[in-house]
Amino acid sequence: MQHFVMVFYILFFASGFMGGAALVLMQIRIRNRILRYLLYIQALFLFGMALVMFIYYFQSLPGDRAAGGTGVLLFLATGTNTALWILVFLLMRRMLSPAALRKTFTIAAELFVGLVVLKSAANMVLVALAGNSGRGIIALTGLKAWNLTGHVLTGLAMAAFGILAVQSGNRKEPAALRSLLRAYGLCTAIFAPAGFLEAMIQSAGIDWLAALSLDHLYYLAWNLVSMSAAIRLFRSAGDGTAIMDSVPHERVEVLGLSPREAEIAVMIAHGLANKEIAHRLCISPATVRTHIYNLYQKAGARSRIELLNKLRT
Repeated sequence: MQHFVMVFYILFFASGFMGGAALVLMQIRIRNRILRYLLYIQALFLFGMALVMFIYYFQSLPGDRAAGGTGVLLFLATGTNTALWILVFLLMRRMLSPAALRKTFTIAAELFVGLVVLKSAANMVLVALAGNSGRGIIALTGLKAWNLTGHVLTGLAMAAFGILAVQSGNRKEPAALRSLLRAYGLCTAIFAPAGFLEAMIQSAGIDWLAALSLDHLYYLAWNLVSMSAAIRLFRSAGDGTAIMDSVPHERVEVLGLSPREAEIAVMIAHGLANKEIAHRLCISPATVRTHIYNLYQKAGARSRIELLNKLRT
């Protein structure tokens, strides 16, 4: 059985690193603050998975050999969970438009996430008070009331985040990123009741793999979403869209581009230098540089390649 479990952990780790690599590539291409939050969340996912694997390993050792390390690992695991939910809270604040942040449902979602953070922080304190053995937190989490409260709060927080991510419509963000958030949201909403269902299965006395949970399947699905989004983004860049015939109307409106700026952006996409653009438009190279500077400022770009990426997505 241990070998079977380890194979699954290897699969989860492999998908985690691939999902992280996909987000890194997307960040290089799009350069967006939301992707930074997603990368931090991905790193915590990987770290948390490693902690769970080590806890499983220590608990499988005979006698009291694992007593000294279990408490430390449990403390790190609860701390990782707390940090993860704090990042989720910050991500929600970042991915929504100012108008959406004032809606009642958004406020309720933030409340659910805040309660999960508080409960996870309480678990950290309990682990620290329990000492190295970790028996205190294990005994407490075995209480049905505490356990059920945690699963319900986590399920509500996940469902609320999932709905907000699906409905996130901040048009200032690139289309590829909005699509990624919607996919994350759908995945999260589907797996929201996973912890509660798992608790019900265990309370019913049905045999369950102690070292594996439905949360691991959610983690796997999250990574598949990341990889799929990166593949779509880079496939669109390699299918002939690198040279634009026009800037998408949506991006013109969102970024507030003038007709002249949009025209110069298309010329940049065709590889024309500043002097060539100036010659075609019968304007001075200094004027061209001013227009390009304005394009960089409006799009939040620092190079021509980054500018084109932001205009296409």
